[in-house]
Amino acid sequence: MNINEAQLFYKTQFDLYGKDINYPELDEGLAAEVVEQMGRPFTSVLELGAGKGNLARCLAGRGKSVTTVELVPEMVEYARQLHTLGVTSLCGSFYDIELPRQFDAVLYMDGFGVGTDAEQLQLLRRICDWLHNDGAALIDIYQPAYWQRTSGRTMTLPGDVSRTYGYDEALDRMTDTWWSTDRPDEKMTQSLACYLPDDIHDLCKQADLEIVAYFPGGAMDFEAWEYHEVASLAECLSYRIKVVKV
Repeated sequence: MNINEAQLFYKTQFDLYGKDINYPELDEGLAAEVVEQMGRPFTSVLELGAGKGNLARCLAGRGKSVTTVELVPEMVEYARQLHTLGVTSLCGSFYDIELPRQFDAVLYMDGFGVGTDAEQLQLLRRICDWLHNDGAALIDIYQPAYWQRTSGRTMTLPGDVSRTYGYDEALDRMTDTWWSTDRPDEKMTQSLACYLPDDIHDLCKQADLEIVAYFPGGAMDFEAWEYHEVASLAECLSYRIKVVKV
């Protein structure tokens, strides 16, 4: 999935399902995780792929100054209309947007992997440039083993939305296909690169970034039909890395 395909996917997803579906308790929980995982006081935040700005608003409520970068204009307009003090919402691609400042924290939650490995390296180098020397970035990385294991699984979400997980073995990419349950012929798919911990370590090293912590995420148990909030690094859906400048 390239950047243009990503824009179309996320815009369509927002138009169909995203405007009215909110989980404020999850957003507040994620903000609490960010504060804990940063492990030091911080004030300025850059959030990439910020969507509707839910996390940014939660962090602003905790006294942070947040700049967001989001590709989909409709999502940016949604965020701007809320007029949240402490949040600056920018529209553009993080591959080419110019941000003439540095930040204490850079966040990329649930979305790293758009484009090729070379483009991921380009983004990591930009993240390095955007960080203060004593800053840190938190980035969610998709774990290939989970997506290989769950490929073909389908679930139904609130709002009569269905989704199917897949895995492209040749390209090492997860696929996530969505559709309205009553319109099965109108499907849309996102495809994001997956990285084993050693592989993302090597990519970060090329970008002059050092991984100082791994935080495993959760995993869906499809046999018991239960979501476990925390799984092992080898079994989680995705894991979060904390990186600093070398």
